Amino acid sequence: MANDTVNEVVKPQLHPVVETMIQLAPALAEVFPDDVTIGVSDLTTLWLSVPGKTFSLGLQPGYRLTPGDGMYEVVDQGRATRTFVPESVFGVPMMANSIPLCDEQGNIVGAMGVGISMQRYNHLFEVASTLSSAVEQISATVEEVAGSINVLADNMSDISHQSDEVLKSMKDIRKISERVKEISNNSRILGLNASIEASRSSEAGKGFAVIAREVRKLADDAKRQTEIISGTVDEVERLLKRLAESILVVNRETESQSAATEELASTIQEVSQSAVALAKYAESIVSGDGGQNE
Repeated sequence: MANDTVNEVVKPQLHPVVETMIQLAPALAEVFPDDVTIGVSDLTTLWLSVPGKTFSLGLQPGYRLTPGDGMYEVVDQGRATRTFVPESVFGVPMMANSIPLCDEQGNIVGAMGVGISMQRYNHLFEVASTLSSAVEQISATVEEVAGSINVLADNMSDISHQSDEVLKSMKDIRKISERVKEISNNSRILGLNASIEASRSSEAGKGFAVIAREVRKLADDAKRQTEIISGTVDEVERLLKRLAESILVVNRETESQSAATEELASTIQEVSQSAVALAKYAESIVSGDGGQNE
């Protein structure tokens, strides 16, 4: 929108109400806590523009009121207006609050507009939106971690169960080994007795003595193998017990982490809700709703 400015404008005789507001406007600008600009006009033309602390609309006395600048709508519609003026109009996003100036009979003789810079509210909205997105990402990550912990807990439970099954199998192997050892001892005794009987026999008993020796050798070898098996079983049982203890520790830690993760997820969810509410509130300010619907 073009801004009609005049380098040298002869100010006409203005209504006393308009003149009074022109005198008061600079002082009013100091009253507002926000960064504001104030404009005063008659029915067609702006005659005072007080710049804000950090921005200026660049308007000079003689600027013709134009649709969309807020003050034009006040004069045209005869009522107070609140208009969001985009950055493309004056170079800064602005919320324009304008009111009509009336004489004693209630006739509109001019308008006064207060423009509030929306830059910091835009920044607030951007920060709130970024925070909301970041919290959503963190929440998704925490949920993923929680899911992984649950999967780990299930896997550890399966491993613990399988470890118990292996331990039972090792106990069965130990029983078999003990039985083999018992048979080996009996075979060795049997072979020894056979050798003694063979030595008492005639020449015909020599063959029987050879068999007896082989039986004793087989028994001795079986005994050695069962001792090796027994030692291996002992070692495996020891390792399985250590594994079971480690699994128990991991399960406890997993349960603790799962509880902590759930608590963290709950807290993040609360932060996420607050961030979303903040973003909506900031958006309502930027859009001109002023947070009235919050």
